[in-house]
Amino acid sequence: MKIALGIREFLPEKGGAERYCYDLMHFLAGKGIEVHIYSSAFPQKDSGLFFHQVPVIPRPKSLHVLSFAINCRRMMREERFDVIMGIGDTVHADLLQPHGGVHWKWFWRGLEGYRKPFPWIFKFMGRALSPKQWAKGFIEDAPYAKAKKVIAISEMVHRDISDYYGIPEDRMVTIYNGVDIERFHPRNRKYREETRGRYGLTPHDFVLLFVSHNFRLKGLRYLIQAFSLVRAKKNNVKLLIVGRDRKAPYHRLATRLDCADDVFFAGGVRDLERYYASADILVHPTFYDPCSLVVLEALASGLPVITTRRNGAGWIIHEGKEGFALDDPRDVKTMTEKIIYFSQADILKQASVAARRLAEQYSHERCYQEMLKFFSNIRRLSC
Repeated sequence: MKIALGIREFLPEKGGAERYCYDLMHFLAGKGIEVHIYSSAFPQKDSGLFFHQVPVIPRPKSLHVLSFAINCRRMMREERFDVIMGIGDTVHADLLQPHGGVHWKWFWRGLEGYRKPFPWIFKFMGRALSPKQWAKGFIEDAPYAKAKKVIAISEMVHRDISDYYGIPEDRMVTIYNGVDIERFHPRNRKYREETRGRYGLTPHDFVLLFVSHNFRLKGLRYLIQAFSLVRAKKNNVKLLIVGRDRKAPYHRLATRLDCADDVFFAGGVRDLERYYASADILVHPTFYDPCSLVVLEALASGLPVITTRRNGAGWIIHEGKEGFALDDPRDVKTMTEKIIYFSQADILKQASVAARRLAEQYSHERCYQEMLKFFSNIRRLSC
C-alpha cells in the first residue's frame, strides 16, 4: 500500500497532532506500508519514510497556510497513492482526521475565556477580520465534501462535525487518540519526591497539576479562583502550573486572592511524566479541546482528572470514578467541590487505580491498529 500525509510541519516536538502523526506514520511504515510525507518542515534525521518538501510563502500567516494547502495538493497530483490522509492542513483527503476539531467551534468557544466586554469585542474583531482565520476555515471546510471517511478524534468532535457539516453517519467513525501508556505510568512515582522537592513541596501536600501552553483557553483563571477556595479549607493544598505562557496576570490574580505562596509556575518542561508523578490530580477546565492529550497522559499516570464537557477527552470519564467533566469551566463552585472530593485519601486511591485502567483502553497500539484497519478499508473503496 502507498499512502500520503499532508501536514504543515512534520515535527513531533511541535504539538500533539504532530507527535501523533509522526508516531502513526512510523508505525505504518513498520507494517510494510510505503509512507510519503508532504510538509514544509521535517526532523533533521529520519528514516523509513519518503519526504516531499512543500514550498510555502512564509509571511503573512494567511498566505503561509494557503500556499501550503495549494502546493501540497499540486505536488500530490504528480504521484498516485492508494490513500491520502489529511488532518486539517490540506484541501483534499481520502481519509480526513481533523485534529483541531471544528475550527469555527474553537473560534466561538475560545472567546468565552474573555470575561469583560471590551477584551471580548477586541478579540472577536481581531479574529473576524483576520485573513489567517478565514484561510484556515476555508482549508478545513474544503476536504469534507469528497473525503471517503472522516475520523473524529472524540465523540464530542464527532457530534460537532455532524452538526456543522452534516456528514452522514456511514462516512464517520470515532477513534480516540492513543497515549503512550509506558512513558506515562504510575511507576514514575519513584520520581515523586525529587520532582516535588524542586518546588519545596512535601510528601504530605495535596498537589493539583495544570498543564497547558494557553492559560486563558484552558481556564487557568477559574482554577486559581477554585484553588483559593480549596486552600481556605485545606492548608496543605498546592497548585503546580506547567506550560509556556504569560504568568504575570495569573500571579497577580493569585496574589489578590492571597494564595500566591502556594502557586508554582514550572514553565515548559521536558520530563512531563515526572510532573504527573508529582501530582495528586490534574485539573484542566478548558473552554475547547478536541481531545486533550494531557488528560489521557494524566489518566495513564494514575491521576484522577477534573476537566469539562468542552474537552473531547472528558467524554470518556465516568463521573466520580476517574474524575469529573464540568459543564462550564467558569463554574468555580462545582470545581472547588470536586477538588475537595478527591482530597480524601481513600477516594483518591480508588480513583487513581480507575484512571490507569481507563487509560489502558486508549493505548497507542490500539489506536494505530484501528487506523491501519481504516487505511486498508479506504484502499478497497478506492480500487
